[in-house]
Amino acid sequence: MRFVVYALVLMGLLAGGTASQAQDTRQYGFTIGVNRVTLQSPASDLGSYFAAVGGGVVRQPLYGPVSAQAELLISQKGTRVDREEGGAIDYGAGYLKLPLLLHLEAPSVQSVVVHGEAGGFGAVKLFERQTPGGDVNLPFDTGRSFYRRLDAGVVAGVGAALPIGGQRLNLTVRRVWGLRDAARDVTDQPFPEASFPAEGKTRAWSLMLRLGL
Repeated sequence: MRFVVYALVLMGLLAGGTASQAQDTRQYGFTIGVNRVTLQSPASDLGSYFAAVGGGVVRQPLYGPVSAQAELLISQKGTRVDREEGGAIDYGAGYLKLPLLLHLEAPSVQSVVVHGEAGGFGAVKLFERQTPGGDVNLPFDTGRSFYRRLDAGVVAGVGAALPIGGQRLNLTVRRVWGLRDAARDVTDQPFPEASFPAEGKTRAWSLMLRLGL
């Protein structure tokens, strides 16, 4: 809960702040997108699947083409574990995620603005789920927790803003690396034929659509 409070305070500092000459150019928007998620584990060959991501964005110009960007997202992470006899289990979790990024815009070319962004993130877990795939038919009401409560890492991406109907349509592709071990070592595995790894760091490719920026 403290992480959520800190995240909201940081968003407030960037969004509200104190009055400044750049305040009139501060931008607000929201973003939706899709993650291609998995884990990197030293002992397991894990699969991936698609999951949703979305939330709010605040961007504050700093100097010239450089801006500070803060986001508050609901981001789903997870991995797919295949069974030898077919089928799989998707081990998923939803996190409240706070990326803090530097955003750099290149000069526009025929109204198209290319940008790059990079920074770090912190995240706190909100919920978990396990989903059967293929011919897997198992009960999923174990109440087990497979993911640690907190995650943190780095993110980098490139994209472009396109003018459409008087608005800017902003598309960004990102790579996300979790730096801490997000997987909990569950000794009594409820699904031993597709068991969750004892170690794993979150990984994701993200395609983000931003509106209002």
